[in-house]
Amino acid sequence: MTKPSSRLPPEPDISFDEAGLILGEAFRDSYFSRDDGLKETRQVFLQGCRLPEAWAERPVFTIAELGFGTGLNVLATWDLWRRTRAPGQILHFITTEAFLMASQHAAKAHAHWPELAELSRLLLASWAVRAFSNQRIWFEADGFCLTILIGPALRSLQAMDFQADAWFLDGFAPSRNEDMWSPELLQEVGRLSAPGARVATYSVAGHVRRSLEACGFEVARLPGFGSKRQRLEAVWPGQRADIPAKPSSVLVIGGGIGGAAAAHAFAQRGLEVHLIEADPCGQVMASRNPAALVMPRLDRGDTREARFFRAAYLHATRLYASFENDVFAQTQVQELPGDDRDRLRLGDLAQDPPFPPELLDGLEGGGLLHRTGGLVYPDRLLPRLMGNATRHPVSVSALRFEAGTWQALTETGAVVASAPICVVATGPKLDRFVSLSTELEGRAGQISLAQIEGPLPEIALAGGPYAAAFYDRLLFGATFDPWDLSREDKPVVTPAGHLQNVETLSEIASTLASRIELATATGRASVRVAAKDRLPLAGAALPKMGEAGPGLFVLGALGSRGFTTAHWLAEHVASLACHEPSPLERDVISAVSPQRFEDRRRKGQTPRPALVDKPKA
Repeated sequence: MTKPSSRLPPEPDISFDEAGLILGEAFRDSYFSRDDGLKETRQVFLQGCRLPEAWAERPVFTIAELGFGTGLNVLATWDLWRRTRAPGQILHFITTEAFLMASQHAAKAHAHWPELAELSRLLLASWAVRAFSNQRIWFEADGFCLTILIGPALRSLQAMDFQADAWFLDGFAPSRNEDMWSPELLQEVGRLSAPGARVATYSVAGHVRRSLEACGFEVARLPGFGSKRQRLEAVWPGQRADIPAKPSSVLVIGGGIGGAAAAHAFAQRGLEVHLIEADPCGQVMASRNPAALVMPRLDRGDTREARFFRAAYLHATRLYASFENDVFAQTQVQELPGDDRDRLRLGDLAQDPPFPPELLDGLEGGGLLHRTGGLVYPDRLLPRLMGNATRHPVSVSALRFEAGTWQALTETGAVVASAPICVVATGPKLDRFVSLSTELEGRAGQISLAQIEGPLPEIALAGGPYAAAFYDRLLFGATFDPWDLSREDKPVVTPAGHLQNVETLSEIASTLASRIELATATGRASVRVAAKDRLPLAGAALPKMGEAGPGLFVLGALGSRGFTTAHWLAEHVASLACHEPSPLERDVISAVSPQRFEDRRRKGQTPRPALVDKPKA
């Protein structure tokens, strides 16, 4: 018998009865009403939360749900939102699920309601991955954003920090799934409720009503749907203050992957984006390398770092898969061990994987196969991400906060552009504009391109060094040498760097390394930037000089994994700036906060050492 995985969420035990109704065998209950699940959703949850009236004239509205199930509540809410949404409005739907079903089972359930067929097709095409991870899926055309928290509901909600305007409590019956209705879980519902938030549920179980009242909700019984005589509605005390209007525009300073990801995240929300980059060719930035390897960093423990890198990888590959093939090549990536420690880690992950088989598999002889990994091409990706931005190819010398807006200034004091929000994503020059509580570390990295004897590998290789086919040559590297960020010059390509890349590649793929024709090698050298603890910086910031003001953010210190992490971090920054719920867990937000080093110093904590993460691309 195969040992059950501790790193993968369990699959649901489901069946379909003779009428096609989907049943949860473990809980001996159906996923929705036998009387008509869609009508039940509309009466119990949509009407119970006073929708669509509650979201009228609200720039951002947030619904949270216990029990994603088949996604029926998502589809019904999305359908109503489509029909009543005002231009520019954003709806966030945050839902929990401990037993994510396969998309084909959800499709069979959705078939009962052909009126939802189009939305079902869109949702199924972007179905979440069965992995312990927060996953955010944007349906940009409708201003609809779905965030799925996969894992036990209590643990998922305890990790988050948002304010919901409405709640759908839709777990299996309390008598059959007590965990979804526990007092501890309902306390989290209260903690995460905005003043005046409404809660709706089909259940009128006495302990549910009493627990909601004990948390502070005002609870009422109303007529139920179908065979259920009653249902509950509850209101969290207080009246929701007006949410600040969504900012109309944003300044993004920096044209590498951090700035490009930020530009994309804000454009997704309808903001006018001004992107300022004096070096459009990116002579120094690693973001302008010919290709970048996209693969996850997988850790054996369930740390905040492990959760961050898992979620970031899933978010990045979902985005890249939505683009044309010339932007991202899903070549797959073989992660190979370089030493005994690597072999032990990769062997453990192969035995107990954090991703399902369609994403991750073990390799004979040791190592992992990342099936959704591959190569992204920056010269095509970055313009795509920045396609809706107004570009300003000038050098910015200072930032100034004046009359409620951030102004980007040239050396002569001329204003390049201004906006109420400013995101600094300038790589090695972050501390020119924002006050950082840590020193940044620079690493000079040289990549190599060379002809090889025999065929090129069809699957990319990684394991500290990396190698992949790039047209008719092998792309491999990279060096990882200390670089003083105060230097005015830039690193240069050297024969010694090519030789070093061959030698390090031989540690994981000696046969491939031996076939490299070193005399044909060319390359590129650039600088990567990291914080002391090797985690990125993303969040609110203070200016380096001048008047402090709201709306200043930083996104940087991405190290060697910028093309994997930048999009998840940009989603976090854009959410903060636009008064929306962040998809990041609270401890992850603290881990990437630009102020974390100062916070630790105040608490007398010493930053824990981080593993040195050598560049992948």
